[in-house]
This record gives sequence, C-alpha cells and structure tokens, in this order.
Amino acid sequence: MDVHCSTCGEPWDVYHLWQDAIFEIGLTHAEAERWRSLSRRQKLSERYRQVFREAGWEFGQGVINVARCPCCPKGAQPDPGRVETKAALEDLMGDDEDGLAAAFEDYRL
Repeated sequence: MDVHCSTCGEPWDVYHLWQDAIFEIGLTHAEAERWRSLSRRQKLSERYRQVFREAGWEFGQGVINVARCPCCPKGAQPDPGRVETKAALEDLMGDDEDGLAAAFEDYRL
C-alpha cells in the first residue's frame, strides 16, 4: 500500500514507513530496533520528530501521514487541503493504522 507526501506527492510504501525508514535517519541499529517496538504516539515523540526532520521527514500524528519527505523540493509547502483531510482521517480512524493506510491509498493521500 502506498501513501503520498502532502508536499510533493511522492508515493511511499506503508511497510517501508513502519519498518525501514527508521534505519535510514542516522540512529544506531539498536535505537532503530527499539523504535519499532514503541507505541504509535511514542514513535513520534519530539526527540524522534527532530531526528526525522533532520533527515527530511515531517509527519502528522503517525508515520504514514507524510507531510514532507526527503524528495520534497527545498522551500516547498504542504498542500493545505491534503493536510486537513489527512488530519481529519487520522482523528476519525484513531489507532486503526491499517484502516488509515487503506483510506490514504484509496484517496491517493
């Protein structure tokens, strides 16, 4: 399943975001492994958001809500309509990340 960046529209595989992207942002292997076992909210604590941000990533409430990605042109801004829609779907779906991923894919978000 793919979700899309709200800024540049780049598609990202959900599995990659959940399992692999953490190993590409400069953490040690042990830190990245620990991250994978954290709750959804802990995965995007301010510490991890900062590390992801330094690698070019910005997210909504969860890592499948990609607001910016490493493919985004410098200075590009997220599409406000996409950001609002994705945030509303995150609120609606709660902790159902599989359902959220499916909704994002269905609507190319």
